[in-house]
Amino acid sequence: MTGDGDTTVGMEIGERRGIAEDLRILALLHDREPTAELIGSLRTNRIESMFTLPLRDERGREGLAFFESALAEGVTRSDGAGLDELAADFAAIYLNHTHRVSPSESPWIDPEGLMSQQPMFDVREWYRHWGLETPNWRERPDDHLVVQLQFVAHLLEATDSPASLGDAARFLDAHLLRWYGSFADGVARRCWTPYWAAVANLTEIHLETLRDRLAELPGCERRQLEPIDAEKERLRAAAVAETCDSASAFVPGTGPSW
Repeated sequence: MTGDGDTTVGMEIGERRGIAEDLRILALLHDREPTAELIGSLRTNRIESMFTLPLRDERGREGLAFFESALAEGVTRSDGAGLDELAADFAAIYLNHTHRVSPSESPWIDPEGLMSQQPMFDVREWYRHWGLETPNWRERPDDHLVVQLQFVAHLLEATDSPASLGDAARFLDAHLLRWYGSFADGVARRCWTPYWAAVANLTEIHLETLRDRLAELPGCERRQLEPIDAEKERLRAAAVAETCDSASAFVPGTGPSW
C-alpha cells in the first residue's frame, strides 16, 4: 500500500483538512436525495465558496456554472414536485439501477459487470491498512462511491502519517479515478434531472483537480495503469483458459477402467 517517496511535503495541514471537507460535501451530495433545506443552503452559500480546492480553470468554471444552473431548475417548487423528481432520479441512479450506472466500482471493472467482485476486496484491504471498515458492506459495499470519497478525505486528514498523501494519490489512480469518469458520463446521459448530471460532473472536476494538485508533490506522480477494457479482456481470457484447463483434466476413456 505504501512505497518509496511517500511524503507530506508541499501541502499545508489547513489545505489538507479543507479539501477533505470538500470531499465530504461531495460525498453528502451523492449519499442521499436532496431536501429543500439542502437545496436552499447550496443556493444561498454557493458551493464554490464551500470548497477549499479552487476550480479556476475553464472546465472548473463551466462545472460550477452548470451546478448553479441546475439549482435554478425549480427543484423547490411549492408543490414539491421538483424534489420528488430528484428523489426518483436519485433512486434510479443509486438504488434500483434503473439508469444502469452503478455507483460502485466492481461493475465497471468486472468482466461480467457484477457487484461485489475483486475491486471491493481490493479497496477493503486499503481500508484495513488504515484501520477502517465499512459499517455494513451488504447495504453499501466497500467500493461504493460515497465510501471511496470518504476514504480519500480520511487520507488527506491523516496529517501525522508520512504515507497518507502518497496513498491518496495511488488510491485515486488505482480505484476512484479509474472508473468514476464512466459513471459520471453515464449519469449525464441517462439521468432525468440536470441536478444529478451537475453533481456527477462537478465531482469529476474536483477529483481531477485534486489529483493534479497531488501530482505536484514528491512521490505523488500520476501512474499509468492498464486500461479497463484491456483488463477486462485479459481477465476474460484467463477465465476461459482456466475453464479449458479444468475440462481437459479428465477425458473419458483415458483413465483406468473396470
